[in-house]
Amino acid sequence: MNLSTPLSPVTRIMTISTLVAAAALALGYGLNQQFVGSLIFIALGLLWLVGQRYAQTASAGLGLLGFAVGALLGTLYGVQSGWLLVGITAALVAWDLHHFIQHLRINEQRAPDTENSAATATDTETDADAAPRLDTRARLEAEARMLEREHLRRLAIVSGLGLLLGALALTVRLTLSFGVIVVLGVVAIFALSRLIRYLRQESD
Repeated sequence: MNLSTPLSPVTRIMTISTLVAAAALALGYGLNQQFVGSLIFIALGLLWLVGQRYAQTASAGLGLLGFAVGALLGTLYGVQSGWLLVGITAALVAWDLHHFIQHLRINEQRAPDTENSAATATDTETDADAAPRLDTRARLEAEARMLEREHLRRLAIVSGLGLLLGALALTVRLTLSFGVIVVLGVVAIFALSRLIRYLRQESD
């Protein structure tokens, strides 16, 4: 079973998150008359999608870095904070799922290929001999689907909390100095990234 196929919910959500991240930052910059920035984020999103398609692990880190830098610069250029919040949150989701899919792919490669083993079995092998292979494959598929659902559930909780905290921060930002806002933003991004990494390690 290949969980990284386009039919996988994880892959679909990763792709959608990448598109949302690129669209949010591109729209935010575009509405602020920063059209060059819009084109940059459209290109960055497309490059990240290509990296996902060809399983390039490094593209996840580079993509997240590009969107994070874009969000930071957006605050200096006066881009509306809502677009930046949605963009960086979606980029974090895409980054996490990109690594998660790589983890699934590695596990698939390590797992015994029961389908090929059954196909190359001798004609003298009985149904009772082939049954354990099929049972093992079914068990691995069930475990993978359960792991996938659990990871998506945890990621949805983390992302939802991140958006909520970000929205709350935006409502009180006018009462805070610029320096405090920067410090809180850095702490929030660091804490969110560490929490996502922890959840990924829990799924390993």
